[in-house]
Amino acid sequence: MIDALEENLWSMWSTFGRGDGCTLVDEPDLMRFETPIPYIPYNSVMRCRVAAPELVDDVLAVYARRAVPIMWVVHPSAPDELADVLASRGLEEAEICPGMVAPLDDLAEPGPVPEGVRIARIGPEDADRYIDLVAWRYSLPAEATPTFASFLSAAKVGSPDSTMHLFEACIDDRTVSKVAVHDGGGVLGVYGVATRPEARGLGLARWLTLHALAEARRPGVDTAILHSTPMATGLYESMGFRRVADFRLWSTPNTLHI
Repeated sequence: MIDALEENLWSMWSTFGRGDGCTLVDEPDLMRFETPIPYIPYNSVMRCRVAAPELVDDVLAVYARRAVPIMWVVHPSAPDELADVLASRGLEEAEICPGMVAPLDDLAEPGPVPEGVRIARIGPEDADRYIDLVAWRYSLPAEATPTFASFLSAAKVGSPDSTMHLFEACIDDRTVSKVAVHDGGGVLGVYGVATRPEARGLGLARWLTLHALAEARRPGVDTAILHSTPMATGLYESMGFRRVADFRLWSTPNTLHI
């Protein structure tokens, strides 16, 4: 399950290195990406299997030349010494994200759709509404939205062979909640769950997550994974997920606030 948690994470986040003007380094011991968006998490190291100080220095120098903050994920299979090396280079541990797993057959039923809410799968024609919600959630400026749109294009969102499935909940044709499901590493991964303040309390995050997993499921895939915030673990445990391993997020000081 730790392998699945890591492989799905790496597969999903590699999409951000395939957009317009982006760079993806995907090697056995290192996976990192750069994008034109000068904010976290859009310049990140997602996989690092060695704790060599010289490698860390080389990677940090790349982002320092652009003067952009960095997120560095210390995943469960990373060397124990890596965190100490990052700390010695001035990075801080900003968050711990519990990696959680659930058999799809054991997940709770979503129940009826809340009254007045429309649920839909997002295609290319709906991308603007989805990006608008992302921009709100992560405080992205307008100039960043074309790059984010190129992420969705690189992931072939809406095409039959895409591994990225996006879903939205709408009230009065306004997207008020979203979730992404990524099919990779032999499991379905849940990402980007967010609900606007005016729609909270309706249970949309729970309903949309369970609905999206049911819709994205294909033969041969029987497990769901996610990387929760500490605050949301109770919600996911109520759906049937269990905590397996922690992913520790390191960053440039005072730049990562989940």
